Amino acid sequence: MFKLKHVVLTGATSGIGIETARLLLSEGANVIGIGSSAKSCAKAAKKLANLNGTIKFIECDLSDQKSIRNLVKLINSQFTKVDCLINNAGAIYLKFQPDKIGIEKTFSVNYLGHYLLTRLLLVNLMAADEAVIVNVSSVAYKRGCLNLNELRSTNLTATESYTRSKLAQVLFTQTLAKELEGSSVSVNCLHPGLIGTNLLSKNGIIGSILTYAHKLVGRSAKHGARHVMHNVRLLGNNNSNGKYYSISKPEKLLPHALDVQKAEELWKLSSELCNLPVEIV
Repeated sequence: MFKLKHVVLTGATSGIGIETARLLLSEGANVIGIGSSAKSCAKAAKKLANLNGTIKFIECDLSDQKSIRNLVKLINSQFTKVDCLINNAGAIYLKFQPDKIGIEKTFSVNYLGHYLLTRLLLVNLMAADEAVIVNVSSVAYKRGCLNLNELRSTNLTATESYTRSKLAQVLFTQTLAKELEGSSVSVNCLHPGLIGTNLLSKNGIIGSILTYAHKLVGRSAKHGARHVMHNVRLLGNNNSNGKYYSISKPEKLLPHALDVQKAEELWKLSSELCNLPVEIV
């Protein structure tokens, strides 16, 4: 039976992330939790103290490729093998903000940063007897339109930026699943439900107000964490790979999320933007 030993979890300091961390620790896992600030990491560490497993929080800006590469060096100093990677962190920027290579930040944090982190950790994942990757996406992918020539565009609305980032996660999952065929690593993506999280928190006072409203209408983070763990167990028991789940149920993707050519173009461009070879090995 698949046993969680060494887990890397992004967005681990609040919302679905911290509740997923709590569940992982209850199973005795050793977790590296990624947070966007030292302050949020310190607060989360206090909340999760004295649980069964162990957790170490590391600050990382997922819109900064140098920060991600430094993160992986730290992970390598802790774990030579990783048997679970959960790409959970997410953000919505209401106004255009570029990352350090000019890519719009919602896309950079939600997708491109996770692409780079996943690629860099594949050696650790493949070193495990069995490993799983879970990409936390969203039903919002259904409204996504991914024009690869517009990743630096200042003309998209916040909704358009967010939905395309979630579509990119879905396309990435399918390509990665194909690349990993025959290996000991499997991957899925999921929509965890409408959950009240801190997606909008990085937008000043208006972000705080919108976050409060979001939490009023959304379900609890514990609810979302249970769906994340459901996918971890499915993959760990070899019951799924390259699939999309909506609230723990397999769901057929819409045609635009099954565009093989678009997925391959996204993979190739992402490799170029991250200065990585197209091939995973």
